[in-house]
Amino acid sequence: MKAIIPVAGIGTRLQPLTNIVPKVLVNVAGKPMLFHLIDELIKNKKIDTIILIIGYLGDKVIEFIEAEYKESPVKFEFVEQKKMLGLGHAIYHAADHVADEPVLIILGDTIFEFDLNALISSEHSAIGFKDVEDTTRFGIIESTNGFITRMIEKPAPGVTESKSAIAGLYFIKNGSALFTAIEHLMDNNIKTKDEYQLTDALMKMVSDGEKMVPFEIENWFDCGKPETLINTNTYILTRDWNFDQDYPFEGCTFIEPVYIGEGCHIENSTIGPNATVADGASVKNSIVRNALVSEKAEITDAELDGTAVGIAEKVTGIHGNEVIADGKKLTY
Repeated sequence: MKAIIPVAGIGTRLQPLTNIVPKVLVNVAGKPMLFHLIDELIKNKKIDTIILIIGYLGDKVIEFIEAEYKESPVKFEFVEQKKMLGLGHAIYHAADHVADEPVLIILGDTIFEFDLNALISSEHSAIGFKDVEDTTRFGIIESTNGFITRMIEKPAPGVTESKSAIAGLYFIKNGSALFTAIEHLMDNNIKTKDEYQLTDALMKMVSDGEKMVPFEIENWFDCGKPETLINTNTYILTRDWNFDQDYPFEGCTFIEPVYIGEGCHIENSTIGPNATVADGASVKNSIVRNALVSEKAEITDAELDGTAVGIAEKVTGIHGNEVIADGKKLTY
C-alpha cells in the first residue's frame, strides 16, 4: 500500500524556525516531526511506498529523508508541487504514482496516535476525526448511521452543530476515484477559500456514492504554532522518556523528562523538565525548561522557558518564551 504525505507548506505560523527548514523538519522530542510519522508507517508492514509532495525547501526534505532512511524497507518517492493551490491540488500530484488501489493520506505537520491496522482494515474509506471546540479552523464531518453525509471546509459559526474536525488522516479505498474527484474540481475551477480543497473532493466522492466512515483518532497533536509545538514536545517526552537515560555532564542538573541528543556539550546548567536538546547543541551557564533547542544551537547565560531555538542559532542572555531562529526573534 502507498501512503501520500504532503509536506510542501511554508509554515508561516512557525517562522522564523521555518526560515531555515520546512515545518515538517522542525525538531520535536529529539527528531523532526515528520520522522515520528514515518517511523510509525515503517512499523506497519503493509506500507511499501511513501510519496512525499514537496515544495518549500523541498531539497531539505529529500536530504533529511535520504540520510535517515537509506536502509529503510520502504521506498520513498518525491513529487514537487510548484504552486500552492490547496491540499487537493497537492494530493493530485501523486496521481501518476497511485493505481486503482487503496491509499493512505497523512498530513506531515501533525503527530497522531491511532491504530493504523484498524484504519487500513476498514471495509469503507475512512476519515480520521477528533472533536474540537473551535470548528472554524478545520474541515468538519457530519455523519448519520455511521456514514459520512457532509464535509464542510472551515465552516463559519453556526453552519454546523458537529464538532468532528478532520484530523488530516484519510484512508481511501479507491485511489483513482479520489484523483478523478480532484480533477473535477480543477477542470471546473471549484475552489473554497481560493484553493482546491481535499475536503471538497471527498464530498464529491460521497455525492457520487462512495461510502465513507468517520474514524476517531485517539490523540492528535497540532505542531503548527509555537505554543502547540512546545506542548507536543512535552507530551512526547513524557510518553517516551527513558528512565535509564545517562547524563555524562558534570556540574549539571537534569529534571526529567528530557531528551539529550548525540554530541551535545552541557556545562553548569539545569535542563528540564520538558526540554529537548538536539544533536550537537551546546548549553552553558543556562536553564532550559519547557523548550526545544535544535541541532548545533549554542545557548549561553540564558533562561529558556517555553522557547524554541532554531538550527545552529547562537543565543546569549535570553529570558522568556520566544521563537529564535535565522537571527530573528518572535515573542508569542
